[in-house]
Amino acid sequence: MPIRAYCTICSDLFDNSKDVAAIHCGHTFHYVCLLQWFQSAPNKTCPQCRKQVSTRHIINKLFFDIAPEDDGTPVDPESLQNELDSMKAVLSEKEKEWRDKQKSVDTLKDTTERQKRDLDRVQKEIGDKEMLCAVLRKQMNFLESQKNEGQAAKEEAKRLRVKMKTYESLDVVLQGQRSEVEAMITDMGVGQSAVEQLSIYCISLKKEYDNLKGSLKSSNEMCEKLKRELISSNSKLQKATAETNGTKEDMKALQNDLSNADKEITSLKKKVEILQRTLSTPTRTNEAISRLVFERSEFQFVRSGYDGLGGRAKFIQPSPLSEIRPLAMKSKRKKVSRPVTSKPTSSLTTLDGFLE
Repeated sequence: MPIRAYCTICSDLFDNSKDVAAIHCGHTFHYVCLLQWFQSAPNKTCPQCRKQVSTRHIINKLFFDIAPEDDGTPVDPESLQNELDSMKAVLSEKEKEWRDKQKSVDTLKDTTERQKRDLDRVQKEIGDKEMLCAVLRKQMNFLESQKNEGQAAKEEAKRLRVKMKTYESLDVVLQGQRSEVEAMITDMGVGQSAVEQLSIYCISLKKEYDNLKGSLKSSNEMCEKLKRELISSNSKLQKATAETNGTKEDMKALQNDLSNADKEITSLKKKVEILQRTLSTPTRTNEAISRLVFERSEFQFVRSGYDGLGGRAKFIQPSPLSEIRPLAMKSKRKKVSRPVTSKPTSSLTTLDGFLE
């Protein structure tokens, strides 16, 4: 009956792919499995009978003579049953291992999920803590700045108190009586600090004197500048007053000239009316006179102005050449004897009197 052996460590059958080793108790295993067993076990014992063994007693490799299989040879039912039982045993062990591993996987999955939830919760807590830390850090920076400002304010107040005390002493030195100054110097004592304090007072008094001297100088310069500006303003005011008076006189003269021109225009209008009434006969002399009078009254204007010698004179503005119209030439008519009347003679007499 053939024998099919397997390694009790890995539960695999022996074949030519792996070396088979044996120990002195007689049990056989895969050589690699046996070495791993010795390395992992706390005591070096046989994996099957638990006898004490050592690595010196290991037979590293066993050799088997495998007989050829006959095709027509009948198979022993017992061997088949043994092989089936062994396969069932292996299968049950594999199933058991698979169930154990499945349980381990499920456990690991639950553990992983639980750890993920814990990780999310921890990350959220870390975020909250970081926000809280940032807020606390800001508050700490603010408090530190407030502390620094308070410290600086204390130092400034201390310095100002010392300065105020120095100013009070200087005020006593400047405005106090001799007895008060002597009492202050006596209170200061005769030590090094008193000498330093007196030197400070002297330096402060010198600086104050220099400042007053500089302010006095600037005040004098400002007064001189204001005086010069006042003098220049007075001169400008006098010039402006003189120009205003001259302008007023010119205005009065212009008004007088305007009234005289109005009077002349009125008189000329009256003369023109007299001439228009007088010139009733259409003679050549009357037409020339009426045209002359008309052009004089229309195109000549009287204006007044300075004559260049300090006085005023009247000027007659001549008519422009473009506005002078030539006398229309009339065709000669045949002389017609007309009876002489007395009325034209009187009008000619009036015209001669006006022209004179």
